[in-house]
Amino acid sequence: MVRYYWGRPQDVVRWYLRGTLYLSAQSRKSYIEKIGAEPGNLPRLLKLLNNLDDIFDAVDTDSIALLCLRYVELLSIAETTKRTGLPAYQITAKTGKVMKKAKEIISKA
Repeated sequence: MVRYYWGRPQDVVRWYLRGTLYLSAQSRKSYIEKIGAEPGNLPRLLKLLNNLDDIFDAVDTDSIALLCLRYVELLSIAETTKRTGLPAYQITAKTGKVMKKAKEIISKA
């Protein structure tokens, strides 16, 4: 069993994104209430927030670990390649599939 020092990859990315999306949505709601602005991307943020489990439940642990490296630790593809030994095209393909599913969900909002 492979262990990651920052916890289970599924939990790390899910909670990182949940927190980021929540803060962004709250900020947008506050702005709308104060200024009376249009909702903008708020409905899409809320839809993505409500569907995070759908995105991550079908993703394998290795792909989620790559997402942690790329988006939680903010590593470049070159740095991720050095750390994992995977070629850049595999890193791009594995993370791209997850990002594509997220884009599909928010496009339906």
